[in-house]
Amino acid sequence: MAYTSSPEAQQRELDELRNAVNCAVVLEKAGFRLDRQATAQRSARNLKFRRDSEAIIVNHDGKGWWDPKGDGKGDVFKLVQYLDPSKNLGHVRQELRALIGRSPTLEVAERTKGADDRPRRDPAELWNRRAAPGQGTAAWRYLTEIRGLPDHLVAIAGQQGALKEGPHGTAWFGHRDADGQFTGMEMRGPDYKGFSTGGVGKRLFGFRADGGEEPVTRLVVTEAAIDALSFAALDRFPKGTLYTSTGGGMSPESEANLKRVMTQVAAQPEARLVVAVDNDLQGDRYAGKFAAMAQDVGLWSGRISPKGPGEDWNAVLRTRREGMQAGSVPVAPLCRLSEVLGSGAKAQPE
Repeated sequence: MAYTSSPEAQQRELDELRNAVNCAVVLEKAGFRLDRQATAQRSARNLKFRRDSEAIIVNHDGKGWWDPKGDGKGDVFKLVQYLDPSKNLGHVRQELRALIGRSPTLEVAERTKGADDRPRRDPAELWNRRAAPGQGTAAWRYLTEIRGLPDHLVAIAGQQGALKEGPHGTAWFGHRDADGQFTGMEMRGPDYKGFSTGGVGKRLFGFRADGGEEPVTRLVVTEAAIDALSFAALDRFPKGTLYTSTGGGMSPESEANLKRVMTQVAAQPEARLVVAVDNDLQGDRYAGKFAAMAQDVGLWSGRISPKGPGEDWNAVLRTRREGMQAGSVPVAPLCRLSEVLGSGAKAQPE
């Protein structure tokens, strides 16, 4: 005879399983182990678990989780299905019943020795010891020659304290929260891409190309700091615009911070959000998420993305620059950029 129960009893079991099973236990069962960097922070709110190149962060005392490289997040039920999408709710309940009462071992992942084993330093300390790139320095050449950014925008970002030069020609783009507190930095160079370890983590890189004297009435959100600078180079409407970058994958705290910034901008007359994300599946996800956040705070939003599949804004800028240097008029994916942003119309990738 098949087992049946009332909807009320089923809901009670779901609530009990949600409260009784730690997300860390599910991850350990699936082969994840606590990241070496988190071993000194076992009482911290966020614990990072790894399985090869995958990473999942557990929060809310084991009741929640999120994927720093994607959009996945939720409770323990969503975690089981995220790890194995073929499982339905019945399969998930069966798996979780066997895990009731178990505590995570917090066994540390074994990692080969290398650069990641060096002592971590406070990113704010590293940031404060560095200067902005100057004309002709390695980071300046990387940004202007390889990435094709205009000299004047690189200089402005440095003057505003948003850009510093790190070792080996890397460019550091500072992230700050809605209160202006430094939280970490995106780091980009010819042979390096990453985000600073330690500290609070990703919030928002931001700079203004108009001198910053007027209130922000237009918020542009991109996925990377170099994309924010590239978009600014292509944009004809810098007045009152704050160009920002999320730095890629966002934590719940990063999303809450972005929503705070949106709320601040929405308080201004005729304020708007421009979602300037890449033309790919991840860009589609970000666009939907940011549009929903903007709607919650009463901020008009529209999306604009490069025309070419998979393209980002720096690719668009470099393509246009190369075409102009060749003495021809390039086929510009953004030939209608001024119309789109000037009229308030919404642009979608074709």
